[in-house]
Amino acid sequence: MKLLSKEEVHAHSVQDLGLDPSSLDLFSVEGIAASLRRAAAFLCPCSARTLTRAAIEPIEELASDSNQLRETVEETLQKLVGYGDLLEHREFEPQIGTEPSSLLYAAPASFVARKSGAAILLGIVPEISTMPEEIAGRIQYVNHVRRIPPNAAFDVHMSLRQLGLIELSYEGWTKAPRPESFQQLLNRFNERLSEAPPSGETLGLILLDSSKPVRYYRGRWVETKSQTGQFVARRPQAYGADLWCYVEMSNGEPIKFVDLPCGPSRVRGCDEAWRIQLAKDAQHGNPQVFRVRSGPGASRIIDFFSPVPMWAQRRWDALGEPIPSAGCLFSYRFSEEEVAEEINFASEMLWLAEARN
Repeated sequence: MKLLSKEEVHAHSVQDLGLDPSSLDLFSVEGIAASLRRAAAFLCPCSARTLTRAAIEPIEELASDSNQLRETVEETLQKLVGYGDLLEHREFEPQIGTEPSSLLYAAPASFVARKSGAAILLGIVPEISTMPEEIAGRIQYVNHVRRIPPNAAFDVHMSLRQLGLIELSYEGWTKAPRPESFQQLLNRFNERLSEAPPSGETLGLILLDSSKPVRYYRGRWVETKSQTGQFVARRPQAYGADLWCYVEMSNGEPIKFVDLPCGPSRVRGCDEAWRIQLAKDAQHGNPQVFRVRSGPGASRIIDFFSPVPMWAQRRWDALGEPIPSAGCLFSYRFSEEEVAEEINFASEMLWLAEARN
C-alpha cells in the first residue's frame, strides 16, 4: 500500500472538511473553523478546552509552529462563539468550593436571509456531502464565516428552509437594539442622567467633544476645561481600564453621571457610549460619516472613521471582508449586491451620512 505524503494527507483532510485544497489549508482560519465545527457536532456540549484539544491533536504533527496553531484555534473558537455557531452557557450553581464553569453547545443549523437573496449560515450545518450540490457547491468560506451568494436559478432561502435550517432575524442574530431615532435615544439617556445623584469630584475625566471633526476619532477626546452640557466620557478607576459614562458638565465641572452600560445590558459600555455619540453628532447636524469607493471586480469598499458597536461590526464581519484601511479607522469590502442594504443599515441604525469627498 502506497503511503501518502504529508502534502497529500493535508489536501485530503482539507477536502474532507468541504473546503477547496487548492486555495485553503488546514491551518487557515477557514480550515480551523471547519475543524472546530466538525468536532462540535460530535462533542458538544463540552468545555472550550475539550473542543480546542479536539481541533489541535489531529493536525499538530503537521504544524510548523504548535504554539501559533493553538493561538489560532483559540482565537477562532472565540469568533465562532461570538458569531453564533456555538452557544456558551455558564453554570449558575457551581459546586461549593469551585469556580463557575461554562459549556459550549452546538447552535441549531440556521441562516440569516439577505434582501439580495444571499444567506449567512450559522450553527452546525448538516454535513456538506448530504446537501444538494446547488447549495453545497456555492458556499463561500471567508475566515470563520460561511455564506451563500444569491442565485437567479433558484431560491436560496426556500432551499435552506426545505433542508430544515431555521431562519433567524437580523435582530435576533446580532443582538442589535431596536430601531429608534437619534432623538429618542438621547431622550432616554438624558432622562436617566437627570435622575442620577450628584457626582461629587471626579478627577481625570476626559470627554468626547462633539465640536471636533468627525473624521478624526482620537482628536475628539479632550480634557475638562469649561464645557457645559452632556458628554460621553471616560473616568478612571483604581484598577483596570477607564470606565465609560455619560456625564453632565457645568463650566468644566461634572454635575452628575451614569456609568455605561446602564442597568442590565448585553452590550459593552463602549458600544453604548459610541451609539450615544453617534446620536449626539446627528442631533448637532454634523453626523459621523462613511465613504464608499470602488473595489476590485464587482465590489465596493466602505470606509469608516469612528468605532461602531460590536453588533454592527459582527454584521459586517459576516457580510463583507475587513481590509487594510487608508485615511480612515477601518474598512470593509462588500459585493455589489450587498452594499446598498449596508448603506441603509448604517444610515438608519447608526445615523451615519455618506461623505461626498
